[in-house]
Amino acid sequence: MTTPTGPHDPAAVLVGRLDELALLRGLLGQAAAGRGSGALVVGEAGLGKTALVSALAAEAAAAGFRVLRCRGFRGGEDTGFAGLHELLHPVLDRVDALPARQRQALEVIFGRAAGGSVDRLVLSLATTGLLEEAAQDEPLALVLEDLHWVDPSSTETLVSLPQRLGGTRALVLATTRPDPSRPSPARAFPHVVRLEPLPPGDAGALLSSRAPDLPARVRARVLEESLGNPLALTELATQWVRTGRDADGGHRISMSRRLEQTFLSEVHGLPAGTRRALLVVAAGQDASQPEVLTALGLLGLGAGDLAPAERAGLLGSEGDRFLLRHPLVGSALYDAAGSAERSQVHTALAQAVPSPARRVRHRAAAVTGWDTGVAAELADVADLVFRQGATAEASTLWRRASALTPRPQDRARLLASAAEAARQAGASVDAAALLTQVRAVVDPTQFEVVRRSARTDWLLSMTADHRGRSTLDLVDLARDLPERVDRAEVLVWAATKCYVLQEPGDVRAAVRSALAGEDPGSSLRRIGLALVDPGAPLDVATFERFRTEAQDVDGVLLNCLAFSAEDAGDLVVAETCWSSAVDVFHGSGRTGDETIALCGRATPRVTAGDLAGGLADAEQALRLSRELDLPVVAAMAAAVVARARAWGGERDRALEALRQAEALPAAVPFARVAASAAWAAGVVALNDGRHADALRELAGAAVNAPVALWAGGDLAEAAVRTGRLDAVHDWLRTASDAVQVSGSAHLGLLLERSRALLAGDDAAEQHFRAALEHGRRAGTGFDVARTRLHYGEWLRRQRRITEARDQLVAALRVFDELLVIPLADRARQELRAAGGTDDAGASEGPPRDLAVRSLTAQELMVAVLAAQGLSNREIADQVYLSHRTVGSHLHHAFAKLQVSRRSHLAAALAGRV
Repeated sequence: MTTPTGPHDPAAVLVGRLDELALLRGLLGQAAAGRGSGALVVGEAGLGKTALVSALAAEAAAAGFRVLRCRGFRGGEDTGFAGLHELLHPVLDRVDALPARQRQALEVIFGRAAGGSVDRLVLSLATTGLLEEAAQDEPLALVLEDLHWVDPSSTETLVSLPQRLGGTRALVLATTRPDPSRPSPARAFPHVVRLEPLPPGDAGALLSSRAPDLPARVRARVLEESLGNPLALTELATQWVRTGRDADGGHRISMSRRLEQTFLSEVHGLPAGTRRALLVVAAGQDASQPEVLTALGLLGLGAGDLAPAERAGLLGSEGDRFLLRHPLVGSALYDAAGSAERSQVHTALAQAVPSPARRVRHRAAAVTGWDTGVAAELADVADLVFRQGATAEASTLWRRASALTPRPQDRARLLASAAEAARQAGASVDAAALLTQVRAVVDPTQFEVVRRSARTDWLLSMTADHRGRSTLDLVDLARDLPERVDRAEVLVWAATKCYVLQEPGDVRAAVRSALAGEDPGSSLRRIGLALVDPGAPLDVATFERFRTEAQDVDGVLLNCLAFSAEDAGDLVVAETCWSSAVDVFHGSGRTGDETIALCGRATPRVTAGDLAGGLADAEQALRLSRELDLPVVAAMAAAVVARARAWGGERDRALEALRQAEALPAAVPFARVAASAAWAAGVVALNDGRHADALRELAGAAVNAPVALWAGGDLAEAAVRTGRLDAVHDWLRTASDAVQVSGSAHLGLLLERSRALLAGDDAAEQHFRAALEHGRRAGTGFDVARTRLHYGEWLRRQRRITEARDQLVAALRVFDELLVIPLADRARQELRAAGGTDDAGASEGPPRDLAVRSLTAQELMVAVLAAQGLSNREIADQVYLSHRTVGSHLHHAFAKLQVSRRSHLAAALAGRV
C-alpha cells in the first residue's frame, strides 16, 4: 500500500483547478502593476478552497508580495474585530500615517485608546489607508480564509477592500462556504470562483496521484462515494490505506458529516491523551500555542501528547497557532465530545488566556445552568465591544448573559441591551424577537428598561418592516412614566409617528392633548407640537435648545423636524435642522445618519440658490449612500444633483444624475424621490425651452406635497409659457394657505412672482414689487434674481427700458456669481435687447469656468476644502476618503485647473470657496 501525501499538497489537490489558478495568477500580475482587485473562492467543505488560495499565496510570496492573513474559525463569529486584528497586526506600526479619526478608529478596536463607538465607514477607510501605506513598500496579498466564520464586524470591513484597493498594489483572496443563513459576500468581489466537484476524469487522476495502489474494487467505491470532492477522495483513500478495509457507505448523509466521521475514525486510533489534547486545540482555535500548552498543563497533559497527531498529519502550525488539518477535524472532535469534557477543556482555556473577552467566552462555554458571575462578566465585555462598534457581537454576548441570569428583571435589562445592539447591527428580525422577550419578563416598575426598549421599538418601526407600538400605545406609556423628561421624550416619539404615518385627526388630538399637559417651557413639548401639526412654524431658538437638552439626538427625529420646517415653508429652519444633524452625526461617528442629513440639507440649499453648497452635499450623500447601501437616499441625492446641475447649465450631467435616480428600483415607491426627480426634469426642460415637457414633468411633483409646494414657482412659469394657466390654480391656493399659516417670506416671494406672471399688465407690477419685498425679508438671492429677471422682461415689454436694465443688471450679477449659466445667458440676452451692457463684463459673456467644470465631484470637493486651508488628512476625515485618495484627487485637480500650489486654488475656484 502507498501512503497518501498530505491533503494540501498543491500538486495533488489542484488537479482539475488549473483554470481557476490561471485566473488568480492573472489577478496577481495585475495587482503587481498597481491594479488591485479581489477574488472570492466559494465551495462546499473539501472542494479545495484553501489549497487553491494557498498555492497562489505561495506564488505571491515568491514574487515579492507580502502575504497578510486572517482565518475564521468555528465559534469565532462572536469575537468582535478578531479578523481585523489578525490581518492588520503585522502592519499596525504604520498607523501614525493615517488621518486622526481613522487612526483613532484602529487604536480603539485594538485596545490602544479609549473612545466611543467606532464608525464602520471610518474603520473601513482606516483599514484601506493602512494597507495603502504598507503597499507603498511591497505589494500585498491579503488572504481571508473561511470568511463565513470571521466575526461580522471584521467581515463588513474586509469585504469592502477589493473595491477600495483598486488603485493599489494589493490582491484580496477570500474563501467561504455557501451559507443561506448569512448574506453572501460575493457581490463585493469583482471575481468569484465557484468550485464544483471534480468531473470523473479529474477525480480519477487525483485519486491515482494520492493512492496509486488501491485495488480496483476499492478505487471504484472511493470514486463513487466521494462525489468528486477532493478532500473526500483523499480521506476515504487514507482510511483504506490505514485500515485495509473498505470505506463505510456514507452517501446517505451530507458530505461534511461523512468527512467528519472519517476524521473521527482516524482520531480514534490515537492515544487517549492525544485525543483530549486535540479537543483543547479544537475548542481554543483562537488561542496561541503558549496558551494551548498552558491549558494542556492544567489538564495534566503536555506538548508530547500532541506529537502523535502531528505524525498522523492531523495537526500542524501556522505562525504561533496550532492548525488542524481541516476545520472539519475540529468540528468532529468538538461535537463528539461530551458536555462534561468540553466544560473541563473550556475551564482550562479560560485560565490560560490573558484576554478578558476571550476568557469570559470560555467561561461561558464551560457553564451549565445559571451563573450570575459569568453573566456579569459577559455583560461587561458586551458593553466594551458595543462601544467599540462591534454591535452584532455585543448583542450575542448580552443574549448569552441573559440566559445565565435567574432574575427576570436582570434578564429584561440584558435583553433590552441586546435588542438595541441588534437593531444597530441591522438585524431587525432579531431585534424584534428580543423585544418580545423583554416584554415577557420586564417588571412594569423597571421604568428605565421600559423606556429603553420602547425607544428601540420606536426606532425599529421608523426604519424597518416592524409594526411596533402604536402611536396611542406610546401615549399610554408616557402616562405611566414618573419622570417628566421621559414622558416628554416618549410623546415626541408619538408625535414623530404622527408626522411619518400621517395619523388621523383623533390620534393627533390625543398626542396634542398629552403634550399640552407637559411643561410649557419645554423645547421637547414645542418640538412635539410642531410635528403633530405639520406646517406650524418652528423657531430656530427652540430647536437649538432642544439640541442642548437632548442627550442622544435621533436621526429619525431630526429628519422629521427638518422636513416639518420645509412643510412650513421655512428653509432657514430646515437648513439649520439639517446642519445640526450633520454636525451631531459627524461628531458621534454615525455616518449613515450623516449621509441622510447631507442629502436632506442639499434640498433647501439648492432651493435657496446655494447651488455650490447644495451640490457638494448632494454629491457627497450620493457617494456615501452607495458605500453604505442606502438606495433611497442615493436616489434622492441624485435627484437633487440633477436639479443643481440643471441650474448650473450642465445639462448632460443633470440627465445622467436623473438616470442614476431612476436606476434604483428601491426608490421608486418613495413619493419624495419621484417628486424631486420630476422637479429636476422640469428644470432641464425649462432651460431647453421645452415648456410643454416642463409642465408635464413639474406636474409630476404633485405626488409629494412639500416638494410640490416649492416646485410651484417653476410650474407657474411653465403654465404661462404654454398658456395652461389652469395647471397652476391648485398650487396657488395651496401656497396661499401655507403662507398664511407659516408667514414664510420665501414662499411668499414665489407666490407673488407667480401671480405677477399670471396677471394682466395692469396688475403684474404690484405683484412683482410685493415679491421683491418678500425677497428682501427672506434674503434668498437666487429667487430674488429670478424675480428681477421676470420683472425686467416685463418692463422691457412695457418699453420702460431704463428700469428694465436696472433689474436685468442686478439679476445678471447674481446669476454670474452663483454660476447659474442658463439664467445668466437669458438675462444677458434680455439686457442686450434693452440696449444695455453689464459694467462688470456682461458684454464679454458669462464665466464658463470650464476648468472647474472638468473636475469630478470628488476632485471639486477636495479642491474646495484644500483651498480653505485643510490638510490632506483633515480633508480625508471630513469627506470619508483615505488620505492617499485625497492626494490623488488633488493632484488631478491641480492639473485640470493648471495650478501648482494650494494657495492658487482659491482664485481658480472663484465662486466655489
